[in-house]
Amino acid sequence: MVEQAYSRTRILVVLAILLMLILADHLKSPTFAFNSGQGNVETALTQRDETACAPCGAPCPSTRD
Repeated sequence: MVEQAYSRTRILVVLAILLMLILADHLKSPTFAFNSGQGNVETALTQRDETACAPCGAPCPSTRD
């Protein structure tokens, strides 16, 4: 009989560790901070019109010309 070179458990553990490292790197990246509105820049999420009806900042149908 041939002995297995890799165990399924060891492969899954290594893949889980790699996934956690990639996720940690992604969450700390400046691009992720910028896309989530934390990059100290004006984004569509931070410059919404407070008087708008829709949550996206669109004007109310009654105020459109």
